[in-house]
Amino acid sequence: MLILLLIFGGIAQINSQNISKNDSIQIVEKVNDWNNAWKVKDASLAAKWYSDDADFTNAFGFSMIGKDAIEEYLTRVFNMDFVMAGNSEQTSLKLKYISENSILVISTISRIGQKSNDNSEIGPRRTTHHRLFQKDEDWMIIGHLISDARSIKTNKH
Repeated sequence: MLILLLIFGGIAQINSQNISKNDSIQIVEKVNDWNNAWKVKDASLAAKWYSDDADFTNAFGFSMIGKDAIEEYLTRVFNMDFVMAGNSEQTSLKLKYISENSILVISTISRIGQKSNDNSEIGPRRTTHHRLFQKDEDWMIIGHLISDARSIKTNKH
């Protein structure tokens, strides 16, 4: 139900930005593939919509280029029990019209129960994802930047 609200709630805003209903649904489904991939630890699904030359930078500043490198990296991440501990929920999603074939997608994720590499719980974590989608034949992610939101006072998530 939440997904439908995000899709249809977002579509009303999206249409005013010149994004077609069909394009917005396709893009939201691709973002949902990423979210679902984290739940089932499927690096192939997570990397499915990246272009062969996509730029990717995670919340810790690790950067890589290309779908294959991203999938290889996510395979390693998904095998780290301390990273995969906990549950994630998408809490917001915005589509911003850039041009006829470019859409910026900004989403926030709340993760509870994740651990640090010493296996201590890090508390609730919020990340923001900026994905740039480009359409040639299909909508593909050509850039993905993940930022990590922390408290200024405590340096905690």
